[in-house]
Amino acid sequence: MTSETARPAASLRPGPAVRLNTPLPAHGRRRHGEPFLTHHVRATTARGLCPPPSWSVPVRYFLPGGPSGEAPPLSHARAAADALRAGSPALALIAPTCVSRGTLPEQAERLDALLDRVAELAEDRPDAPVVLFVGMQWSSAEEEDESVRRLRALLPRARARLPRVPVCGLSLPGPGKPRTLNAAIGVAELLGCAGVGWVDDDVTLEAGCLARLARDFLAAGCRGAVGATKVPHTKEFATSRLLARAKAIAAPATDYPHGCCILVATDVVSGGMPGRYVSDDGYVCFRLLDPALPDPLARLRLVPDARCHYYVAGPAGETRRRIRRLLLNHLVDLADWPLPVARHYFRHILFAGLWPLTGFDGTGGRRRGVQKALIKWLYFAWFAGVGAELYLRGLTGRPLRAVEWAPYSAVPALTPADQER
Repeated sequence: MTSETARPAASLRPGPAVRLNTPLPAHGRRRHGEPFLTHHVRATTARGLCPPPSWSVPVRYFLPGGPSGEAPPLSHARAAADALRAGSPALALIAPTCVSRGTLPEQAERLDALLDRVAELAEDRPDAPVVLFVGMQWSSAEEEDESVRRLRALLPRARARLPRVPVCGLSLPGPGKPRTLNAAIGVAELLGCAGVGWVDDDVTLEAGCLARLARDFLAAGCRGAVGATKVPHTKEFATSRLLARAKAIAAPATDYPHGCCILVATDVVSGGMPGRYVSDDGYVCFRLLDPALPDPLARLRLVPDARCHYYVAGPAGETRRRIRRLLLNHLVDLADWPLPVARHYFRHILFAGLWPLTGFDGTGGRRRGVQKALIKWLYFAWFAGVGAELYLRGLTGRPLRAVEWAPYSAVPALTPADQER
């Protein structure tokens, strides 16, 4: 076993490093020219959340069994990296899921669909070899055994379909997508991967999606982040139709890569996401957003012809919890990061069109602009209510210890008919 970190594939030429933003500490932070009231509100709100500092949990790493039988699990990232080092992968792709997100046949079907996209990427960019991680979280002793059983069924399936792509399974306790991402990122760093990407288990990628993402990412010198363009679809729930309509008018914060299908320079997520951040795409966005550039989102690119399909919302109760989690993520990000970055995100991304607090958006006509402003104000009222709770918790020294995980209960597969609507 070696203690050295591998280098990216020799054919890749990463561009010059870009400036990355760093979160401010929740305690003992300095104003640095920030107005007193703004500093007080942001620092107090930041203290309103005090989770464990790290997402780190014990992880078991699995490789496909050889001719002699099932390979024993590995307990350290270094051992997994040494076992995967052949081929010097340049890109790491992560497929995070958990035992409760469907049956083994359903998860096998979703993995097969992802393997089709990985095969296209491998054929399109042979100069950028890929390593695939399949994460399987569990929440009880019974589910832990089931996670191992499923990984031992899925990994040989991946190797048989793509024999040239190294694959590694991750069995770890949940909940929390960042746990799986951080476990895989640790191995990817040891392998010297130039980029790390992940695909959620509730999206459907169009043909060529991953290949187009990789093409854009490599052309940009393996810097910043690229993401798929999301195509929404409604389910049978009234909340799904209502939110889909509201999003179509209000154009929420969707102008940067989202974590359902994203490819990121490894240095952006080096060391993994800190325990304060539940939103993976929010963390990547605030790391790379640069208001000093002519285009502050220049390092956060959506690829128009790389498309993924997803369902909007779900049952009312689950949707309400999910929106609350989303608002908490926004508030923590706006409180934690340097003021110029937070200010730009608030004014030009999250609440763009919130007239008169931010500029009026008349790009779709005056009526459309008024509708957008009204929807944004409704959202802002909810945002302010959750923000007041977080501020009071920070003021009274009774912080939240965790942001509640809020998955949807079902992960239905998008049919061709759904994608055409």
